[in-house]
Amino acid sequence: MRLGKGCVDMSHYDDVVGYLREKTRLLSEVERITDSMAVVPQEELLSCTEKRGKLVEEIKLIDDKLREFAGMDNDIRSVLNNNCEKDDLTPELSKVYVEVLAVNAVLNRINKNDDVIKNRIEYERERLLNKIQTFNQGGEAATQRYYKSIHGTGGLTSVNVSRDIKI
Repeated sequence: MRLGKGCVDMSHYDDVVGYLREKTRLLSEVERITDSMAVVPQEELLSCTEKRGKLVEEIKLIDDKLREFAGMDNDIRSVLNNNCEKDDLTPELSKVYVEVLAVNAVLNRINKNDDVIKNRIEYERERLLNKIQTFNQGGEAATQRYYKSIHGTGGLTSVNVSRDIKI
């Protein structure tokens, strides 16, 4: 059965192609930012994450529009969900199919890099936690030295100064 004969308004296909191209463009930007996250300084990771989040919000709006078209036309839905054979498509739906492949190609590349980025963020998180622990330990030791210099050891064998105590 050849898909694409049941659409009432063929301009829907052009609209869907336009939305898919915009989605590919936005996803390519997400991919660029994602790739950069593997090498940018730690201080820039948050900014990159925020930029990605804004792009994802734009992509969600496009997905909403594509769902509307899929709800109006079973053939479009079949192509968007990749539930069709390319040989069964009309030339108009073939254009949609090609754009769906482009979107999926970018998504696959992004997904492939996700583990690298997750590992980078986890590494930076551990590094920051270690810095905080080192700082806290260094601060506690300095407090102990200060307390001893003021009060001397005067028979006290152990002094446990809480961080909550104001000196």
